Amino acid sequence: MKDIMGIPGTLGGLALRVSQFVCAAGSLAAMLSAYGFSNYSAFCYLVLQMTLQLIWSFILVCIDIHSLKINWDLRSTGNLWKYVIGDWILAIGSLAAASSATAVAILLAIDVEFCRVNPYLSCSRYKVFVILASMAWSFIAASAGSTFWLLVSLSE
Repeated sequence: MKDIMGIPGTLGGLALRVSQFVCAAGSLAAMLSAYGFSNYSAFCYLVLQMTLQLIWSFILVCIDIHSLKINWDLRSTGNLWKYVIGDWILAIGSLAAASSATAVAILLAIDVEFCRVNPYLSCSRYKVFVILASMAWSFIAASAGSTFWLLVSLSE
């Protein structure tokens, strides 16, 4: 069986998890420092989703570091099901949250020019928040896909 890039317990998997963690943390920092984000439910949902992704990624970073340190193989079917289910649930939720927050950010900045009329809003931070959340989603989608691919290849 070929090694799949980004699977749990490898350096590639650790890099994906660290990237998820950093993007989710940066996204949360940008939004929590922005004024007026709590007035929009899409932004509140994205804060919740990024918090969940931050926690999930941190736990899996710790597991990956431990497995690399003691040379523990995480390729058993029981372990992989936990990774796949958690990754896919968070990936779908992150995609929905990032998409809705992107729509609200575009609406505020471009469509109705609400940001120009109300300069006290932190629209530039909204954009940074959405970009980092979309990057975090892309990393969790990549790790979910690679883990699912490994699970399918093990069951053949």
